[in-house]
Amino acid sequence: MKNKENLITDKNVEENTKIKKNWKYYLGMSLFIFCWIPYIVSGLLLFYKIPHGDLVGLMTLLIASSEISFAISIVLLGKTFVKMLKTKILGIFFRHKSVKPAKPVSKARHYFGVILLFLSFIPSFAVETFLFFGYPKTDAGHVYMFIALLSGYTMFIVSLFVLGSDFWDRAMKLFRWQDKSKNTA
Repeated sequence: MKNKENLITDKNVEENTKIKKNWKYYLGMSLFIFCWIPYIVSGLLLFYKIPHGDLVGLMTLLIASSEISFAISIVLLGKTFVKMLKTKILGIFFRHKSVKPAKPVSKARHYFGVILLFLSFIPSFAVETFLFFGYPKTDAGHVYMFIALLSGYTMFIVSLFVLGSDFWDRAMKLFRWQDKSKNTA
């Protein structure tokens, strides 16, 4: 028999994940909604007669702005939003299973997530460098560049899930000012 105290039901998750609706919430939600629009626009650009070099440049700009707005929105919305979003998505696929508390991330998983996080930036810089020097010269090269960008963005999103929810606590500590004068008193 399972211990009921260790399990978190959907009702408890909703009570524990109340988000304060201040300027961070509204700006974060606006950026979260905006981050999906460039994907749609870049898909629609494929149907217009735009030269392939310009098309790849526009699509790169749109998708890069999408990823930046996604990252900023997640930082503004915080860990509670990520947990709530994860609960909602898992609720769609696993309706009858209860959500368990997050397990601590192992050292190997943490290192793997950090490596994925940093590797996800390499395709963007590589594509920008190639475009700056006028490469590639063929249509197939542009397709390969676009696939490289998508793989980089996919690695970024996967790395966030691999690092787990505790990663956000550690990342947020980087942006909090600790006044040492209050600690010494």
